[in-house]
Amino acid sequence: MRNNIIGAILLIFIIVEGLNIAIFTFMCNMDKNLEYAILFSSIMSLIVFVIIFFLSKKILFKEASQREELIQTKEKLDTNQYTDILTNLPNRIKFFEDLVDAKGIVLLDLDDFSILNSVYSKELGDEYLKKLAKKLQSSSCIDNLYRLGGDEFAYISKEDKDLKNIAECLSQVIDKFYLVKDNIIIQTSATIAVTYKKPFIETADLILKYGKKHKLNIIVYSDKLEVFENSQTFLDITMRIKKALKTNNIVPFFQCIVDKDEKIIKYEALMRIKEGEKYILPAVFLDVAKKTKLYPELTIQMINKTFEYMKDKNVPFSFNLSYDDIINNRIYKFVLEEIDKFPNPKNIIVELLETENMKSFDYVKKFIDEIHKRGAKIAIDDFGSGYSNFVYLEKLNADMIKIDGDIVSNILSSENAFFVVKTIVEFCNKNNLISVAEFVSHREIYLALKELGVDEYQGFYFCTPKESIE
Repeated sequence: MRNNIIGAILLIFIIVEGLNIAIFTFMCNMDKNLEYAILFSSIMSLIVFVIIFFLSKKILFKEASQREELIQTKEKLDTNQYTDILTNLPNRIKFFEDLVDAKGIVLLDLDDFSILNSVYSKELGDEYLKKLAKKLQSSSCIDNLYRLGGDEFAYISKEDKDLKNIAECLSQVIDKFYLVKDNIIIQTSATIAVTYKKPFIETADLILKYGKKHKLNIIVYSDKLEVFENSQTFLDITMRIKKALKTNNIVPFFQCIVDKDEKIIKYEALMRIKEGEKYILPAVFLDVAKKTKLYPELTIQMINKTFEYMKDKNVPFSFNLSYDDIINNRIYKFVLEEIDKFPNPKNIIVELLETENMKSFDYVKKFIDEIHKRGAKIAIDDFGSGYSNFVYLEKLNADMIKIDGDIVSNILSSENAFFVVKTIVEFCNKNNLISVAEFVSHREIYLALKELGVDEYQGFYFCTPKESIE
């Protein structure tokens, strides 16, 4: 930009000076008065020089000012990126960047802070956090403090320190801190977790929950803690899920679904984690994922992989969504956008897990309507598992019902299971719904289901899940 401006100024200068020389030559030929010609030419050159000098200075100064302004804006943006707006402390992003060289961390969570917000106001809660953060930061306990969000703060030690002493110091500051509102003293306590074990944040979160459960003020990580008898497995699985997401190793397997003549008519996509040459089943990792913030990422990567694989296959397929998936705005939009982009939406079946957690029928119905608008279909999965309600099935306007596998598996040995399947099939027939039986493991079950009038079948008797389809 700067070079272009200078080039333009020089070009103007050359053109004007060229005209000046032409006029000078003309005057010499016409008047034959060299002195007047030289004087005129000198004055013109001086005027041009002065104009161009001030013009250049103004333009270049403006450019320098703009550049300085851009630098300041960038610095301000960088600062905002790493700073918590409320407390002016380093934020969660900065915390995770600085965590690389950590030797240990202290995680601090205020007790029952949501009650303070509810009883008084969010504004008062924000004031409390702001002033407490300032008090903690200015104390002699620590040299730096991070706000991770909400009522959670953290300290990173990059040296070998006794973090329990730091935790006790922070606890004392919090115990002495209070606000006064309408002559009422407002005060809260905190649970503080200390750990030297990686992964730091996962370990600290875990023992923090343990501390709150057992009403402990300060809890320090130890292998002897009972919480780690089962929780070490939890941590290991969490890290395996994170690695799989990072390395793009969430993969769909496909299990066939057949009609009454045992002809393959569609497939269900089932999630797996690939580790080397092995594939990990959802039973190992799904419950852990749902207790962390990783579950939505699993869902999105699974849907993305499934749609990518099936876009060139002219065959119907289904994938699973839970109620928690639907109420997640990010997943809600992602699913609809992916269906919009898919070449043949009529081949898509969204399986919704039948559960007592389905609290808002109106919200689920809205999602189903959006699916139907796009030409895709809806199946209610695991129907019959504990909560089944035929009334809401009519409200949801589903296209098919998948009968819970545990019921199907017991159809030959349990009269109740036989009756439940028969009732579901009759309901489907009366309401023009397709009935699908899951977990069909051998021929005798298949024949019994066929006798009852089940429309479609899925299970190991017909095929096992595979990474590819023919």
